[in-house]
Amino acid sequence: MQGLEASIWLEKEDRAGRDDRLARLNWLAGLMQEGDHLTFPGGWMAKHLFEETRYCFVYGQFLAAIVLGMAYVEHTLAALLYGAGRSDLERANISVLLREAVKLGWLSDAEFKNLDHARALRNPVAHFRQPLSGDTVEYRSVTLNEPLYSILDEDARHVMQVVFRLLARQTV
Repeated sequence: MQGLEASIWLEKEDRAGRDDRLARLNWLAGLMQEGDHLTFPGGWMAKHLFEETRYCFVYGQFLAAIVLGMAYVEHTLAALLYGAGRSDLERANISVLLREAVKLGWLSDAEFKNLDHARALRNPVAHFRQPLSGDTVEYRSVTLNEPLYSILDEDARHVMQVVFRLLARQTV
């Protein structure tokens, strides 16, 4: 595909998915907290993980949104813990970071459960599982009799909710 053909293809794709993208963008706008400034304790990387997570979600790239969203959560929690003097957690995995945030009283039990569920949704996307293992999207699709895309959409929405809740804690 070259030149004009690529341009025609892109225009067709843009028109075909526009309404769905607009609906997802409006849904995300409803998650955004009021505030004058957003801060990103994880620095440049956390900010760009957040931005790319939003972009991927709006464009229906749900696998990417799930993985990048949880990377944002992990970077942010690690940065907050590091800022609180916990340099021993620099390379800790997200499960450890979540438990430490609970110990410090930074997360309620409900917040922990939501974040841990998002982690569980991310794991079979980011790490290999045997075909039809119990936590895979494919297994859930078969057992719930739901299309894969719908399950991924729902999973991505859960991840986006936890991302925006964590961001809201940084809004000033």
